[in-house]
Amino acid sequence: MDREAFVPDAFWGYDTDDRGRHMVIDRAVDEDAWRRAVWNTHRSLIVQMDDGATAEQGPRKGDFTSSISALDIAFEKLNHLSVEPGHRILHIGTASGYDSALLSEGVGIGSGSLTTVEFDPVLAAGGAKNLRGAGYTPTAVCGDGVEGWAATAPYDRVISTAAVRSIPRPWREQSNDGAVILTPFNTLYARGGLLKLRVQGRVASGRCVGGACYMWVRSHRPTHRLAPAADSRKGASPIDPEEVLGRGWAQDFALGLYLPDVSFSHRGEGESKQVQLWDETGTSVAIVNYDEWWRDRAVTVYGERNLWDELVGAYGAWRLAGQPHYTRLGLTYDEAGEHLWLDHPGEVLRSGGQPH
Repeated sequence: MDREAFVPDAFWGYDTDDRGRHMVIDRAVDEDAWRRAVWNTHRSLIVQMDDGATAEQGPRKGDFTSSISALDIAFEKLNHLSVEPGHRILHIGTASGYDSALLSEGVGIGSGSLTTVEFDPVLAAGGAKNLRGAGYTPTAVCGDGVEGWAATAPYDRVISTAAVRSIPRPWREQSNDGAVILTPFNTLYARGGLLKLRVQGRVASGRCVGGACYMWVRSHRPTHRLAPAADSRKGASPIDPEEVLGRGWAQDFALGLYLPDVSFSHRGEGESKQVQLWDETGTSVAIVNYDEWWRDRAVTVYGERNLWDELVGAYGAWRLAGQPHYTRLGLTYDEAGEHLWLDHPGEVLRSGGQPH
């Protein structure tokens, strides 16, 4: 299959200019550079920023909102999905159509077994055109993939090429017994694992099988709203913030699974370095100073929740569990909601609602 048939003549790369703008890789300007980028094993290709708010093709700053997956993660996901001829597949996030074409090869070109759904109308039209031009004929739908697609259900495989922070109920309900759900999975605290679930008796259960840093499904994006209570409380930190927040992505992602509705960001440098945490509602906030963290005014808390205490508690629970790698952590989604577990579903670490 020719990957180039699914790539536009110009897209944004990861290199930036002195103004922080992402540079365009244009086939008409430098075809060799374009082709090297297209076939780069480890880099995705950025084809949309800011939900397509502007069609400008020059150097740009902005939020990446659609890409063509890098070759390595595209094939890793196919390996985990174990597609076989005759499987009925639901693909969330058509975009350029590249992943849909790979899936079509797995189930059989022209079999009618693949349904691919894209939320963005412009991307949906472009992806469907690319697929037809390359000889693929899946059921291509413009719609909200979070809702699945009941018309061609039930499915043996559900795969998303955008990240979620909870498993949409329709994906489970539209799956056959024995079906596999494979999706990039984020928390508000950190992204992003690759979650593989097996469906049995209306219960989906499994664990993270690797890393996968993908853009959000649009309805699962963080809102970044902050409206903390006016009153504050101050205190000391029981632990050096570097122990909790300075140990790398794998630890961050594991802690996020314990505390999925909390976000954080850093600001300042040196003696003025701080971390700010906030919950999904934005009404509870904590600000922690790294310098002299043991002092009784190092931590400032707003709102009902003490988010720093909660994060330190999650860190302590993770340490007591033996600092398990995130691939030892799993999720079960049943009628009661989502449950985080360690090593097997009987060892539940956290149970909560299913907000999306």
